[in-house]
Amino acid sequence: MTPKERVVAALAHKEPDRVPIDVWGSASRICNKLYFEIVDDQGWKELGPCPKVSRSGDYVDDRVAELVGSDFRHINIGKPENFKSCKLDDGTVIGEWGWGTTEVAGSSHVSFSPLADVDESDIEKHNWPTGDDPGRSRGLKEIVEKIHNENKYYLSATSGVSGLMLDLGPYLRGFDQFLMDLYINKSFSHKLIGKIADVIIEIYLSYLKDFGPMIDCVEFSSDHGMQDRPLVAPELYRKFFKEPHARIFREVRKTAPNAKIFMHSCGSVRALIPDFIEMGVDILNSLQPKAAGMDSFELKKEFGSEIVFHGGLDLQGGITGTKEEAIKEAKTRIDAFAPNGGFIFSPSNHFMEDVSLENFYAVYETAREYGKYPQKNK
Repeated sequence: MTPKERVVAALAHKEPDRVPIDVWGSASRICNKLYFEIVDDQGWKELGPCPKVSRSGDYVDDRVAELVGSDFRHINIGKPENFKSCKLDDGTVIGEWGWGTTEVAGSSHVSFSPLADVDESDIEKHNWPTGDDPGRSRGLKEIVEKIHNENKYYLSATSGVSGLMLDLGPYLRGFDQFLMDLYINKSFSHKLIGKIADVIIEIYLSYLKDFGPMIDCVEFSSDHGMQDRPLVAPELYRKFFKEPHARIFREVRKTAPNAKIFMHSCGSVRALIPDFIEMGVDILNSLQPKAAGMDSFELKKEFGSEIVFHGGLDLQGGITGTKEEAIKEAKTRIDAFAPNGGFIFSPSNHFMEDVSLENFYAVYETAREYGKYPQKNK
């Protein structure tokens, strides 16, 4: 089978020749330290492209995708041409959405929320990102056409925005105030969430407008869960977030009518999976196995015929220990999710500094060999 045929079969809940494999997606980047180790180990003389697509890693290198047997190829949104971040005297960096971040111990943290003290009437006055910025899609059409015409790999557009309303809202309003608004300032919450959804739609349409019909999958990233429960109660999620999410997916599908909808969410989200399915999510990541209610075998049994599972490799110890432990972890997720198709092998989030080079190679080798179908007597 070709890589694309392999993914298409799995998405149809059929068993291909082996489980499909992914790397370099919205939730499967590789941190710089590990990437440099791969480059050095392979003897490559030059680094790959450096689009700085996430806070976890700066590079995207299809040589690594080829090395591990990834069945996907990804494109990444470009940077806006009509906006430049600014740095204040105290070191705070103001980004495109208007919130400020400050670096602490090598990691950036939100330190200024521009809508913290505003009224509902002020929401429209905020300096929102310009959705239709030519920099978002510049140069991507040619890349997409080449991959599409070769028809070898499954082509996925990674997240156009890092986060959705449940992420961006707290950055803009302040975490405490945003969550309190859901109870005591409901009209404000609906207005703010709706406006964020409008801007997200504009950005995605600008990103995809030149090549949408050629895209196989469009990715979204938004953390809906904590370790022990959803970030907001399911009834609040349904009241404030479900329809705006569904609206985003509907609008994106108008531009990318052949694309599956992929959504990443860390944490305990089992109670929300029926809502994700109703909203139009086709592929769910991250399947964080140590989060409450996220047992892989139970998820497959309960939802395996309705949604495709992507990821699941445990980064809270599963692939950060010995090589033997990493191999066992990879086999466990394959045992849980692979039967009858509907599974794409990937980490539950980005490969970080505590994943060794040996373990990185080992989990993908396990997927290629142990992940062969049929999945009997294993």
